[in-house]
Amino acid sequence: MGSYTSCVRLAVPKGSLQKATAKFLDQAGLPLEGYGQGSRDYRPKIGIEGVTVKVLRPQEIPILVSRGQYDLGISGLDWYQESQCQRNVEDVVDLGFGKVDIILAVPEEWTDVNTPADLFNKFRGPTKLRIWTEYLNIADELVIKHVDSEATIVSPYRGIHRERHSGIEIYQSFGATESKPPEDGEAIIDNTETGRTLRANGLKIIYKVLPSSTARLLANRRSLLDEQKQDRINKVVQACERAAPARPQRKQTFNGHVNW
Repeated sequence: MGSYTSCVRLAVPKGSLQKATAKFLDQAGLPLEGYGQGSRDYRPKIGIEGVTVKVLRPQEIPILVSRGQYDLGISGLDWYQESQCQRNVEDVVDLGFGKVDIILAVPEEWTDVNTPADLFNKFRGPTKLRIWTEYLNIADELVIKHVDSEATIVSPYRGIHRERHSGIEIYQSFGATESKPPEDGEAIIDNTETGRTLRANGLKIIYKVLPSSTARLLANRRSLLDEQKQDRINKVVQACERAAPARPQRKQTFNGHVNW
C-alpha cells in the first residue's frame, strides 16, 4: 500500500448519503467492498493501490479534509458551506446526487410572514426570535445579513454557546428540527428534499438559504499539489467526473499537472 504519508485517504459518508454514494461509486468504476446499505464496515476496500477509505458522518468530512486527515472526501455542499473550510478545501466535482434545499421555515398559519425580512421585522423589539438548526454558521450568517447583528447561540457546549443582545437566539438542534415550533421556537433552518415533513408539522418554507445542495467530491488543497499523491487523486477525480451529470472543465499546465 505504500507509506502512510504517500497514501491517499478518502472519506465517504455514512447515513442518508450512503446508499446513493455507493451506487455512484459503482457507476464510476470505483466500487467499495463492504460499503453497501446495512454494512457495519467502517473501512471498506477500494480497487486502487495506495488509496484507503474510511466511513464517517457527512458533517465531519469537510473539516477533517480541511485539517489534512483525509485527502479526499464526499459530503454535501451544505456541510461544506457550514464548515467554512473553503480556504483549505476545494469543491472538485458536483456529483449530482443527494439533492436537498437548506430552507428557512415558520408556522404556516403566519400569513404575514413570507420572507426573511417579514420574519425579522415581526420580532423587532422585546420579543425574542428563536431559530432551531443544525447549521449554526449558516444561520448566523443569515441573521447578520438581515439585521446586521450577531445572534445568541444556545448550545450545551461551552465552546459554542455565546450570549449576545440582538433579541435573536439560534438553538443548536440535534435532530427532529421540524418539531420545535411553535412551542420551543418560531423558525427553523433545516434541509428538505420534498417539504412533506415540514408540511406535516404545520410549517411553510419562506426562503431557500442554500438551494440545491448536492453531494460533492472535496479535496484538501495541499494534497492536490502533492506530487506523490497526484496520480491516485486524479484517478478518483476523473472517475467521478465521468460519472457525474455535469463535469467541470479543468485546465492543464505545461508540465501536464492538473491546474485547479
